[in-house]
Amino acid sequence: MAYAFGELLCDIGAWLLLGIAVAGVITYLIPDDFFTRYLGGEFSSLLIMLVVGIPLYICASASTPVAAAMVLKGLSPGAALVFLLAGPATNAATLAVVGRFWGRRATLLYLCSIAGCSLVLGWLVNRLYAWARIDILQWVHYDAEAAASPLAILSALLVILLMLRCWWPRLRQSLPRMF
Repeated sequence: MAYAFGELLCDIGAWLLLGIAVAGVITYLIPDDFFTRYLGGEFSSLLIMLVVGIPLYICASASTPVAAAMVLKGLSPGAALVFLLAGPATNAATLAVVGRFWGRRATLLYLCSIAGCSLVLGWLVNRLYAWARIDILQWVHYDAEAAASPLAILSALLVILLMLRCWWPRLRQSLPRMF
């Protein structure tokens, strides 16, 4: 419990807030059928999300809310999985470290393995959803009452307070400099 609500939350808190902020921007600015309309067919959406995810410097904590927002805007679950798998595993910093320690050939093999596995798993997820006739958008029902429920508000405040507890020592040190 101490690790989960202490050290781990301190490590991922800023990235999680960044991901939630980007997801909010996507949710607000992008039309509901944007990805369905502009990404074309199933395989092309998988490839586009691979191309977007590979160079993007994003961690798993930040990419999860972003992927969820994109699915709500019409992205297939498989394409979202490609983004979730390829983005954090193949960003430029990771590729630079792998290249420095293992060389160009191993880096290319690593990149091709991640890309290939991401595409295959994304395609399989789409096939599973199609086979089971599951429409992910039917699972999500925005309900203003549920979003403003006391439990939702209390949970959000608790997470914010836990993150502030992590950041308070750093904030306290910088406050005297500001005044």
